Amino acid sequence: MTEHAVSPLRILVIHPIFDFLSITGGWTRPVRCHQVRKRAEAMACLGDTDVLVTMVWQNDFLEKAPDLRLVQSITSGVEQFDIQALKSRGVPLCNARGANAVAVAEHALALIFSIARFLPEARDDQARKFWRPLTAGRRRRELASSHVVIVGYGAIGAHLAGLCRALGIRVTVVRRHVPESHRDGIDFAEVDRFASLAALVDYVVLACPLTEQNRGMLNARVLAGMQPHAAVINVARGGLVVEEDLVSALLSGQIAAAGLDTFADEPLPESSPLWSLPNVVVTPHQAGESELYEHRVADILRENLTRLDEGRDLLNRIV
Repeated sequence: MTEHAVSPLRILVIHPIFDFLSITGGWTRPVRCHQVRKRAEAMACLGDTDVLVTMVWQNDFLEKAPDLRLVQSITSGVEQFDIQALKSRGVPLCNARGANAVAVAEHALALIFSIARFLPEARDDQARKFWRPLTAGRRRRELASSHVVIVGYGAIGAHLAGLCRALGIRVTVVRRHVPESHRDGIDFAEVDRFASLAALVDYVVLACPLTEQNRGMLNARVLAGMQPHAAVINVARGGLVVEEDLVSALLSGQIAAAGLDTFADEPLPESSPLWSLPNVVVTPHQAGESELYEHRVADILRENLTRLDEGRDLLNRIV
């Protein structure tokens, strides 16, 4: 079935910034797209909706949208959706897994660079007009020949591993399923070796989903074994880290630094010591943000619309 042969689907998008109207307007497939900024504005439009594209949810959406055929999440995480309610209505839910892989991997590498080259400190010094002298105790590090352990080998972890290898960084990937043969010079290890590997490397990067099995995996025991010059990078989920243990390790000099994009509580509370620690780089859970992100989500949506019409399996289907 070609794009021209299908009837227009009515798409409702809830997002304050992304411009899905312009993107869908360039499709050859006929659709009627309407976009609102807030969930409250969506309530009046749901009765005329076949496909809902959103990162926010409330079960009232189901009651107001009798013709709903698909919910396409704008994010990879779907914790905000009521899975059982969607199942009961028979409405499929698909996520945007992979849409942010390039941006998150690049952000993780940027955090590593910023720590290795003291870039946040340089920015602070610039604001103070302070020309910091070179001191023996604080030498910048080269990434070539360093060693990173990446936890997770989905689209983000795989892309980051490739970037690191291109820079001459030794890469060890920790994942649940280890391949029989190594790939592209990358070492693989099972999850139960995480603590012992963390003790050997220069950078620990968390790039895996949060599950009940790995919640708090970076804790006091792991941090105690790490080298004093090592750093932690988290571009995954805040729940992977026991934040109190990480703060203690950073304050005591047990590890050198951390680059954090995700936190246990978000927005990060003003009372958190992470804001003021000089050896921490904080970014506001925007590692996946780029001007191309919504285009990649739209590509997933476009493919799913075709599959929906043809009765085929949907991409990234959760429900």
